[in-house]
Amino acid sequence: MANNVNLRQLRAFVMVADKGSFVKAAAALNLSQPALSQCIRQLEDHIGSPLFNRTTRSVYITPLGLGFIPHARDILRQFDNLMANVQDTVQRRQGHVTVACLPSVASRLMPRVLAVNEKQFPNIHVTIRDSNMKGVAAMILSGDADFGIGSTVVAHSDLDACAFAKDMMCVVAPVTSPLARKRTIRWADLNEQPFVAMSHETGIRDLVDETVEKLGISLKIVSEISNLATLSGMIEEGIGISAAPDLALPRENQSLIRRRPLSNPTIRRPISLFWKKGQGLSPAASAILSSLHRCIVDGEMETHFPNVEWDHKALEKTGLF
Repeated sequence: MANNVNLRQLRAFVMVADKGSFVKAAAALNLSQPALSQCIRQLEDHIGSPLFNRTTRSVYITPLGLGFIPHARDILRQFDNLMANVQDTVQRRQGHVTVACLPSVASRLMPRVLAVNEKQFPNIHVTIRDSNMKGVAAMILSGDADFGIGSTVVAHSDLDACAFAKDMMCVVAPVTSPLARKRTIRWADLNEQPFVAMSHETGIRDLVDETVEKLGISLKIVSEISNLATLSGMIEEGIGISAAPDLALPRENQSLIRRRPLSNPTIRRPISLFWKKGQGLSPAASAILSSLHRCIVDGEMETHFPNVEWDHKALEKTGLF
């Protein structure tokens, strides 16, 4: 029978003990006196002993009640804290989110998103884990990441995707290169140029190889790297040029590097949101997506990344935020 004790009965017991009066306790709980008396009677029946000694003029807590009340308070405090935390989470006031994304997305796109998110949801803690697309997909599927942001991924029946941006392929060259003086550069201009290539484990390398093969262009590869920070250092030292999507390239304020859009043809890498099929997102994860959406709608992404096409409506159609 003790398992049938409910929070309403515990609150009634604590309030009567605090007020020392059924009349005052009923008013504080917004209950009628008969309803309050019933709560106390039911609790005493469950326990099997009185908690209060009642007279016509006063109410005294019994020794059993004195021993029980600290535990009742603790139960109510824990429950109230739990409900407050749950409500904060639902209302996006707190939570933890892990986002898996490509290194280029992690270093360029996500800082903008998190800056906006920090203003609106300062108590949401975000962990960014960067990897190639195989790693991004694996983290989502294993549950190690709430969602992912990347480019193409091997089709998987347990993943849903939404392309919300298209990232233009550009040339990045040292200021000493003749190509740095051109406003636009054709793919054909890369022929036989000293070229710093991304490694084959990256999607960027696949995209470059596929394009130059179709166009019959021969790249003079002088170095292969797998890290975008290393790419920046190589270009700064004048070792060669490279080609990569805009988000993967060093920032525009680099004094020793120039970037130019690649044309004839214009190639764009899709940037997509990935999540586990058939599952929604936590309120905190949805908050991150809403911040990404806000960055796009407000034009902040277009301002900072003019070579990227953004599609906020695609994100809206997912129904994830």
